[in-house]
Amino acid sequence: MTSFYGDIKSYDIHTYWHASSPAQAEFAAQLRQKVLDEFAPEVEAGDIRVYKLWDKAIGPHPTCMFEIDFSKPEVFAKIVPFYQMNHGSLSVLIHPRTGNDLLDHTQNALWLGHKLRLNTEYLH
Repeated sequence: MTSFYGDIKSYDIHTYWHASSPAQAEFAAQLRQKVLDEFAPEVEAGDIRVYKLWDKAIGPHPTCMFEIDFSKPEVFAKIVPFYQMNHGSLSVLIHPRTGNDLLDHTQNALWLGHKLRLNTEYLH
C-alpha cells in the first residue's frame, strides 16, 4: 500500500458556499451528489467519506460547507483533479491531516477558487 509523504495520515476537502446565495447552495448540493455518484465504489468501500451539508459556519470554517475525507494517495490522485474541474465558483480547502490542525489548515493547505479566512482560534 502506498502512503502519503511525511507525517500526512489523510486529507480533508471542505467545499464552501455563502448562505446568502441560493444558487451557490444548490451548486454545492449538486457537487456533493456528483462526488457520491462519480466515486460510488470508493464511498461504498469507505475510502471516501462524504459528510452532510452545513448551512452555517462551524468550527474554523467561516461559512456553509460540506466535507469529504480520505486516507489513500490513489484517491487524492483522482479526487483533486475532479475538484479542479468541477468546483465552479465555490471555494475549496484541501488540507492534510498530520496532527497539527493549525498548520494543516493554513500553511500546508491548498485552495481552489478564492481563499477564505478561517477562524484559526479553533485550531490552537
